[in-house]
Amino acid sequence: MADQSFVLIVEDHPLFKQALSGLLSLGFPDTSVASAANAEEAFAFLEERKDALAQSVLLLDPGLPDISLPELMEQLRSRFSSLPTLVVSGSDDPLVVSLCLGAGARAFVSKLVAPDRIVDLVGRTLRGELESPIWLTANGPMNIDALQQVQLTSRQLEVLYLVCQGLTNKQIADELDVNEITVKVHLSGIFKEFSVTSRTQAILAAQRMGLRTAPA
Repeated sequence: MADQSFVLIVEDHPLFKQALSGLLSLGFPDTSVASAANAEEAFAFLEERKDALAQSVLLLDPGLPDISLPELMEQLRSRFSSLPTLVVSGSDDPLVVSLCLGAGARAFVSKLVAPDRIVDLVGRTLRGELESPIWLTANGPMNIDALQQVQLTSRQLEVLYLVCQGLTNKQIADELDVNEITVKVHLSGIFKEFSVTSRTQAILAAQRMGLRTAPA
């Protein structure tokens, strides 16, 4: 039924997706467990089940092949904002964590944590018990307040993320569907926050704060 609660796993690694799907099906027999390999499949699934978003859970790999991370999070924020999202990632890069949590994700979880921890988080989310954002690594919970040492807006984080991927101002403007002047304004805000005057200095400053920012 369209209004039945569900867990949607969006993951392009078939073995991880299959294993997680099996665990969740066993753990939540009354909840539909579905999967998608890319953003296009995920968005089509979610459009058909908009009435059930608030009581469901999205388990999301942030590194999908058909969409950039800033665009992915923006689409989720603008089109499916009532859907609780748990990001399950192979990276613990604080920049990626900041971008995802800043866009409204309820949790950011390392793929290296024990699977039962992910199942537990899904259960807490389905029951409405996950009130504050969580950042969970293989070494345990991390202090999310530490991310606030970088006082950037969600859009500035998106711009910084793309700068760190080596994109030019024009490419960033195209990626975010804004004009180049807007990108320059966001860059000025980033430079001011980091007390620097260039893109290279901003990347180095971010690295000094523990953000792994080398281009992919």
